Amino acid sequence: MKTLDFADLLGVLRGATADRPVLVVTHERPDGDAIGSSTAMTALLKENGIPAVLYLPGDIPDCYTTFVPADRRSSFSAAEINASFSCVMNVDASTVKRLGLGGADFSCLTIPVLTLDHHPDDEHFGQWSYVDPGASSSAEIVFRFARAAGWTISPDSATKLLLGITTDTGCFRFSNTSPAAHRAAAELIEQGADNARIIDRAYLSKPFNMAMFEAELFRTSLRTAREGAIAWFFLSPDLLRKYSVNLRNTEQLIEVLRGIEGVRVAALLKPTSSPGIFKLSLRSRDPRISVGRVARRLNGGGHEMAAGGTIFAATAEEAEAILLKHVEQEFQNEKQSG
Repeated sequence: MKTLDFADLLGVLRGATADRPVLVVTHERPDGDAIGSSTAMTALLKENGIPAVLYLPGDIPDCYTTFVPADRRSSFSAAEINASFSCVMNVDASTVKRLGLGGADFSCLTIPVLTLDHHPDDEHFGQWSYVDPGASSSAEIVFRFARAAGWTISPDSATKLLLGITTDTGCFRFSNTSPAAHRAAAELIEQGADNARIIDRAYLSKPFNMAMFEAELFRTSLRTAREGAIAWFFLSPDLLRKYSVNLRNTEQLIEVLRGIEGVRVAALLKPTSSPGIFKLSLRSRDPRISVGRVARRLNGGGHEMAAGGTIFAATAEEAEAILLKHVEQEFQNEKQSG
């Protein structure tokens, strides 16, 4: 692996042809930044004469489906990737484990793999990578690359990039909201990005069944520790079925928890289709409490203030106990260092 600069990246991407285009990928269970940055990268390549194909998994949150092109691919074999594409362009996936390849085995790839990312725990896998943990989002990095390449940014691509920046900064509320993020957003709106559409779909289009689900979740499933400094939900399969809620549409619940006064760490514990495996989302409101460290101990990773992992436990109660043990460890670390 070598560090990639934008000139290197552009040179590799320009090697694509109509019969061997660029394959653009991101991470599994994509969020707003993954969707915005990968769809924008694909569109920008096509708009500027470089053939490209987008892979996105099927579990797209409903609020983002309107931003996803209909011609995306959803499955591949490694042999098909090697034979059909010039390179793999990864945006926003920091580890091989999280990389979305539609079922293909990463170790079997023989074509170059390039990465643009902003996660501090990026593994720098593949042949080339450009990682900037100081960027608000991977979408901001794609925007910088497009400007450095001298590319035209269409209103559609600008909207996709703004989606990534807006959602990864929590609508410009989180600590990763920088002057550069604001400047990028302003320029994208000048380029025709539809900010009103982003806000409407990402923040103002909650279905009624989801509102009812949230009401019962708060009433019956909210758990706290340390006098409310730690707050979490377990999303029980029974409650999800009762209100016909799909897990892919629940990620924003953690921001509701984080917004409660006094909460310093919020967590969302989710069932999976595999017994004994639970997915975990974590958020911190205090830079002294690293949920990134918690996630790395729990088979995951991410940022220090926003991360995710996997807990292996026989029951939800056991998974909650494991979660609380590791979060408590961070509070103890803070006490010892303070």
